[in-house]
Amino acid sequence: MGQLTDTLRATLRDLAQSDARLYRGLEEELGDTRPAPSPPSALLEGDAPASREELKAQTKPLLLSFCRQRSLSGLSGRTKDQLIDLLFSHPDGPPLRSALPSKAIKASKGGAAAAKAVASVELQALEQRLDRLEQLVLLIARQVGVSPEAMAQLLTAPVLPPT
Repeated sequence: MGQLTDTLRATLRDLAQSDARLYRGLEEELGDTRPAPSPPSALLEGDAPASREELKAQTKPLLLSFCRQRSLSGLSGRTKDQLIDLLFSHPDGPPLRSALPSKAIKASKGGAAAAKAVASVELQALEQRLDRLEQLVLLIARQVGVSPEAMAQLLTAPVLPPT
């Protein structure tokens, strides 16, 4: 379950970064010089990039996967420090802290109850990120001129039943 959660986190992080780049691109293309009411960075607060120290504590295979996600080439034979340097020099920067494996998951290998509690906390954090992503999409829709009526209709769309 932890690996699935990490994959989902990484996917959401990539989606949020892509949306933030799209928002910046739209703002530049439209020549909008007025400040955004709520910039995307504020929506993603609490999800700061990982530090060098945090990346040094990760395994080399994980660092390689972060590099591959950014389509970096020439990775074979590189040391962990070199991989970290590549991540920091990439335009997207280093991975976000939320993409790093949770220490709590590692610490609770034997305890099913502890793993369930960690999963519950991670699910809540994921729901909060999805809410922020929804806010970002609404900002983008407003920026490109989607009518308030259309946005309201999308927000009141029926919720799918739980599976």
